[in-house]
Amino acid sequence: MLKGRSAIDFLIDKERLESVSAEGRTRAADRLIQDASKRLRSARSLLGSDSGSAFSLAYDAYRMAADSLLARQGLRATGGDGSHRAIEEAVSSQFDDQIPAFSKLSFEQFRQMRNASQYPEFESPELTDSDAQWAVDLAGDALAGAQDLMSSVELGPYRAAS
Repeated sequence: MLKGRSAIDFLIDKERLESVSAEGRTRAADRLIQDASKRLRSARSLLGSDSGSAFSLAYDAYRMAADSLLARQGLRATGGDGSHRAIEEAVSSQFDDQIPAFSKLSFEQFRQMRNASQYPEFESPELTDSDAQWAVDLAGDALAGAQDLMSSVELGPYRAAS
């Protein structure tokens, strides 16, 4: 049985993930990897000068790396509220053992910190240079892991359990 199958089937059943045409999935995944790489380079360039922007760009790179794995499977989040959590569930349930940067704990912490920075409450602490460095490092590990996995393993179109 495919690791994470029950999570993926649940997310599809609840319309949090959807299957898309398998045609073009490799091209879409490659584009996501390229965009993630650009954002990560931009995030690195802002370290020490703009922690909030560096963190935000690192989060985008991280999420795009995760999205690239789903795209390779012909899957994507349906959008709207909770779409980042659906990506988290889908990717961490399948790939956390191969790409430790996508562990449930890391993904959840990153997503929550991003939400707190994007939608701050008065008590929310400001992001620090240390937070930005952590985000850039984690996004770099996730991106490298996604690239390595896709170059060594054929991620075919996802087929729901019958």
